[in-house]
Amino acid sequence: MSHATLADVVSGERQVHEIERDESHVAFLAERPVRKGHVVVVTRAVVDAVADLDDVAHAALWRFVHRIERRMRERLPCARVCVQVIGWAVRHAHVHLIPTDAPGQVAGLDGEPLPVAAMASLARSLQSEGQ
Repeated sequence: MSHATLADVVSGERQVHEIERDESHVAFLAERPVRKGHVVVVTRAVVDAVADLDDVAHAALWRFVHRIERRMRERLPCARVCVQVIGWAVRHAHVHLIPTDAPGQVAGLDGEPLPVAAMASLARSLQSEGQ
């Protein structure tokens, strides 16, 4: 099964409403926005997921996202910009920036609580070796 990427946006093959571009990233308005002003930031290099970026590229992505996020807060009527990294439907490192005014305007992360023993086991498996 092939997975979608955003390479056509990066190359200019697909027309989008671009916000900013640098040597490593492109920011554009989401074509199917969660809320008005929803921006997508994508790496120009096709990398499967944000976690797959090397340290330098990862830091550069978040500097670029931060600049766009601050601009959105200054210029859009919003109280906050919610940041989402999902990474399943589109196999290309990208970040969603969604302007919001109140809780509940972006899907939450509320799941069922886990038993204490299960939480303790998960925590141990994720802690660093020296902890």
